[in-house]
Amino acid sequence: MSWLVLASTDGPHISLKAEPVFTIGSLNITNSMLYGVIIAVAIIILGVIAGKSAGIKPARGITRLFEMGMEFVINLLAEIMGSRRKAYKYAPVFGAYFVFIVISYLAGLFPLVGEGVTHNGSPLFRPFTADLNATLALALSAIILVQYFSIKESGLKGHLKHYFSDKPLNPLNFFIGLLEVFGELTRVISLSLRLFFNTAMGDILIAIFAFIGANAATFTLLPIMVFEILVAFIQAYVFTVLSATYLALATAHSEHEHQTEEQFSYSQSQTGLMVEELANG
Repeated sequence: MSWLVLASTDGPHISLKAEPVFTIGSLNITNSMLYGVIIAVAIIILGVIAGKSAGIKPARGITRLFEMGMEFVINLLAEIMGSRRKAYKYAPVFGAYFVFIVISYLAGLFPLVGEGVTHNGSPLFRPFTADLNATLALALSAIILVQYFSIKESGLKGHLKHYFSDKPLNPLNFFIGLLEVFGELTRVISLSLRLFFNTAMGDILIAIFAFIGANAATFTLLPIMVFEILVAFIQAYVFTVLSATYLALATAHSEHEHQTEEQFSYSQSQTGLMVEELANG
C-alpha cells in the first residue's frame, strides 16, 4: 500500500473488490491477479537461485532464508502428522503455501502496491490475498490437494470410509458422512475468509491512518505496519497448520488400519512360532 501517496490525496482509495487493469481476449486481468503472478514468478526465481546456492557449506542470504523457512515447515508438519517421513514428503506443497502467503503479505506493504502505481484511475497492483476470489482459489486448491493426497494414501475406498465409516448404508452413518462432506466446504470458506479479511482490513487501516496522519504518515503508520508484518506470518502459519491438520485427519483412519494389520500379522507370526516350538518339542 502506497501510504505516502495516500497521505497527499483528498481521501484514501478503499475498495474490497479487485479492479480490472487490462484484458486478454475475454478474460479480465485484475490488479490482484497481476500481483499474484508477479509474486509467484519472483518466488520461483528466488527458489531457483536458493536451490543452486545450496550445498554443504553454511548457506547465506536468500538461500539461508529459504532453508530456515523449509526447516520450520518440516518441523511443523512432523509435529502435526507424527511422522518425519511424511513431513519431508509434503513439505514442498505446504511450504509453497506458507512462503507465498508470507511474501504476498509483506510485498503488499511496499509503496508500489496500491496507489503508488495506478492504471485508468485504479491501483495497478493489489495484494493477492486482499481479493476474495484469490483467497477462495487458494483455499479450494488446498482442500483439493488434501483430498488427492488422502486418496493416494488410503485409496478411494479407504478415503470414503473416513466420511461414511465401514457401513455407509446405515442411515445414521450416511447422514454423518454428508455432514463431513459439507464440513469440507465450510473449510474452504473459513480458510478463504480468514485470509481475505485480515489482508483487506490491514489495507484499509493503512489507508485511513495515512490519510489522517498526512505529513506525519511515517510515524502514524509504523505501529500498523509492524503489526501487519506479524499478521503475515500468523496467517501463513494458520493456513499451513489447518491444511496439514485436515490431511492428517483424513489419513488417520488408513494409518490406524495399517497399524492394526501389522499388529495382527505380527501376532499371527508369533503364534505360528509358538505352535512350531510346541510341535518340535
